[in-house]
Amino acid sequence: MAIEFDMIGYIAGTLTTFASLPQLIKSLKTNDMSGVSLYFVVTFTLGLSLWLVYGILKNDYPIIIFNIISLMFWIPITYLKIRDELERS
Repeated sequence: MAIEFDMIGYIAGTLTTFASLPQLIKSLKTNDMSGVSLYFVVTFTLGLSLWLVYGILKNDYPIIIFNIISLMFWIPITYLKIRDELERS
């Protein structure tokens, strides 16, 4: 039964993690972050960080693995958005 639950976690993690990859690719290619909310980006990245801590505390590998990967996508997006906001001000 635990293996089946883990499989659901791995499938959900794969889908939600890689859903953000097109945003990162588009942001890097166009260098345009105007359509992305700073509040969303910062809040989402903070949420991913907290999920990672939660996964570590629970020793839950799907949560740990996919939040590390997600943060690898969202930290650059967050940097680009903050840089974009500073350049506009």
